[in-house]
Order: sequence, then C-alpha cells, then structure tokens
Amino acid sequence: MADDTAERIAAAYRWHRGLGHTGIDGPHGHLVVNPAFPMVWDANHVDAVTARAPAEIDEVLAAMDLHLAHTPWRVAHTDGFTPDAFLARLALDGFEARPVTIQMVLEGEPTDRGCAIDLRPVEREADWLALRQLVAEDVAEGRKTGDLDLSAAFAAEMVATYRAKAPGCRYHLVVHEGGAVAYGALAAAPDRVGLIEDLFTRPTVRRRGIATAMIAAFTDRLRDMGCDTVFLGALATEAPKHLYARLGFRPVGLATTWVRDLSAER
Repeated sequence: MADDTAERIAAAYRWHRGLGHTGIDGPHGHLVVNPAFPMVWDANHVDAVTARAPAEIDEVLAAMDLHLAHTPWRVAHTDGFTPDAFLARLALDGFEARPVTIQMVLEGEPTDRGCAIDLRPVEREADWLALRQLVAEDVAEGRKTGDLDLSAAFAAEMVATYRAKAPGCRYHLVVHEGGAVAYGALAAAPDRVGLIEDLFTRPTVRRRGIATAMIAAFTDRLRDMGCDTVFLGALATEAPKHLYARLGFRPVGLATTWVRDLSAER
C-alpha cells in the first residue's frame, strides 16, 4: 500500500466535507461556509490548517470569526497533518475535541459480507423522509454529536446538507419488512479514494450483519467506480471500530473535530 495513504484519506475527508458548500482558501487554511445550515459543523468550519506561528494562527481564527459569523459554532477539523501549535492553541482557547475519529483503510476484501439486505439508493422524496427519520434517531442516540442535546430540527438540517452533497455522495437505505432500518453513504473522492460514511442501524435490528453487508456492498461499488483505496471512519469511543477491524480495516490516522460554542459563553 502506498506510503501516502493517510494523506490521500485526509484529502478525501476534506473534499467530502466541502461538497455542496462554499470553499474559501486562505494562506494558512481552508474555510467551508454555508449560512443556510448554521448548526451543521461540516457545513461551517476550517480544515487543512497549516498555521504554526502565532500570527498565522491568529489569522486563521480571525478568518473563522469573519466568515462564520452566522453560526454560534467555531469548528476546526484536524488530522495527522495539522500542526501541533494550532492544536495547542485550540485547546488553550476553549475548543473541545468531539468527536475523535479513527481513519481506517481496508486491506484486501472484507472478511465477512454480512446478511442478505435490500439496499436502495435514496432518490424519491419518500426516501429522503425515511432517511430523515433515521438520522433523527441517530442524533438522539448521540453517537455523532458527542452527546449534545440536539433537536429534530437539527437532524432535518443535517439531511438537507446530505441532499446538497448529491450526486457526489450517494445515500442508501436498508429496507426490512417494508420499512427503512439502516442507512449509509458512499463517495468516490479524487485520487481513486473511496469513502464509506454515515453508517447507522436502528438498535432493534443490530447484530444481524446489516452494517457488515452495507460495507461489503459499498466496497464493491466503490471499486467498480475505480477506487483502489476504500476507507471509513470509526468513532474512537464507540464499539463499531472493533467490527471494522475484524472486517479487515486497519487504522492509519486520527481526525478530530474541535468545537467551541460561543452562545454558551455569552
């Protein structure tokens, strides 16, 4: 496997987060901005930060205040290529690390293909409504938001950003006994990197091989689309990381979302 795997994965994450939003390049970082979705971190953040010197870091933080004035959140997505000096400044300024994601790349074929599933692309309005319900359950469970107390309206805003990413990112539902019970997404990023993202299975049908089957199906499709590298992210605090390791994914890096809520400081 190429030595630049971790760098390619970091670039793919940045590409994926920027889908559907406005990008602003600065001398020491890249801002993603979308005033239509002020509460969604992936729609309003800075990433690809290269700032090391105090003046450079000040410039990045000032740019965040300028371009993210429509949201109470200040969000920085960081990875293994982010300078330590910038990370230290975030910690000093009251940013909290939530969540930490293990970037994991698949070696070979998945060791298990799970159960038989009815996997359908999200295309019709009814599909988007079903996805919205599942996302609301996901948000209520707290796994993607660091246990923040967020409303159903936030889930609706998240799904709106998912729609904005189409067709670059393709969402799918797993249907069982006439209803949607799981969802996930795949995206073929530049440089032949395939991303599996936003996996969620309703608690009542977990441990049946549904998530495993989604991962196997998405892997096949991404490779058919020309991707020679397939990866996903696992929350460091959650059990699915062990499933991914058993399926053949190995850790290659850490990504951290640093957040500061200005509304809580007023």
